[in-house]
Amino acid sequence: MKVIIVGIGKLGDYLAKELVAEKHDVTIIDTKFNNRNNIINNEDLNYICGNGLDSNILLEAGISNSDLLISVMDKDENNVMCCLLGKKLGVKHTIARVRKPEYSNFLTLVKNDIGLSMTINPDLLTARHIAGVLSIPSALDVTPFFKGRLQLISLKVNEKCPLIGLTIKALSNKVTKDVIVCAVEREDEVIIPKGNIKFKEGDIIHVTGIRKDIQKLIQYAGYMTNKMKKVMIIGGSSTSVYLANILNDMNIKSTIVEFDSKRCTELVELVPNSLIINGDATDENILLEEDIKNMNGFVALTSIDEENVILSMFAKLNGVSKVITKTSHINLGGVLEKTNIDSIVTPHKIVANQIVTYVRAMQNGEDNSCESIYKFGNNKFEVLEFIVKNSFKALNKPLKDISFKNNIVIAAIMRGKNIIYPGGKDVIEEGDTIVVVNGNKNINEINDIMESNYE
Repeated sequence: MKVIIVGIGKLGDYLAKELVAEKHDVTIIDTKFNNRNNIINNEDLNYICGNGLDSNILLEAGISNSDLLISVMDKDENNVMCCLLGKKLGVKHTIARVRKPEYSNFLTLVKNDIGLSMTINPDLLTARHIAGVLSIPSALDVTPFFKGRLQLISLKVNEKCPLIGLTIKALSNKVTKDVIVCAVEREDEVIIPKGNIKFKEGDIIHVTGIRKDIQKLIQYAGYMTNKMKKVMIIGGSSTSVYLANILNDMNIKSTIVEFDSKRCTELVELVPNSLIINGDATDENILLEEDIKNMNGFVALTSIDEENVILSMFAKLNGVSKVITKTSHINLGGVLEKTNIDSIVTPHKIVANQIVTYVRAMQNGEDNSCESIYKFGNNKFEVLEFIVKNSFKALNKPLKDISFKNNIVIAAIMRGKNIIYPGGKDVIEEGDTIVVVNGNKNINEINDIMESNYE
């Protein structure tokens, strides 16, 4: 597919690399390429130095013959205008990044009328992701599937954890058969496991299940099970506003610490159920005065990565059980995993997952559409959700008789209202939704999970 990306900030940079890795023909447009030469040298990209709101620039990029235009410039208005212009010039699909809540709500209502295929709000997506992680405090990460009915959670096997030395099969017998271990990260390796693998200290395990079964695993393994009651949020950004309001709906009290007094006045109106503190969060006395020692959760959402990391480490030193840090730099993830910070959140990675899902669905048309895609382990494996259509070549065949590629696991099947944790005798039927764990590359549609010679 031919894709044009307008705007090459952190999101545009990461997204371009992801789409190139998926073998798409990507052209990026920006006015600042003199400062971004490392991108051009490292990736197989086409690039044009110019304004994405200039019709001549878009025509030079081949807009009329392109499948998708993604506009991720700094201003919402520019992104919407760019998409409208691109649609007028002949591009098939458009995606606009829109941050302001008032624009986001309006465009949700009229996007079809003005030809927008998708609007994407990084702040709202990030807030929802953080709220999901806070809902299961022991988890490093929480990812929903089957419209939230199934969860994939990530847990770290700590010292003295009862899981150490257990095989997956033994865990299934001791706790519940309705939790599936999908992947194990061990040092720099990702293992798509068989039943005889034993857990080791330091492993990060990724498991799927419904909430009550996951809670059984968490309790058995000795992880924290207490419900969140009070969360401190650092920074008064739009993400903080979305998060505080979501937490209020979850009956979790939030305190927002914001340095700018004018923004604090706005926050009082935007999040009336939160406590707003005007102060410098880098002053430890402020945090101590606001009772950080008795907080269940701490979320650092300032615009400065280094500040978020230091504040998060301070929170852990003061006994906060769940600490979440926002970072804008993808390649810091491996370093931060060595700290005692519980969860790392990177907004443009969350957004890119949404867009890549959309692109795969476009690519496959109506057949076996990919509902969602999430990447884990520094992109070493991914989890995909497919709706099964009649073009799936192994319909109604027992799973034990299907020649799946190595490092492929069918983690769950949803059939109607029922969730099935499949065994060898189970089959995949038309209309099912399935979750596939993939440790390979180039799984673009559902038939790719099988060996090419499968009949």
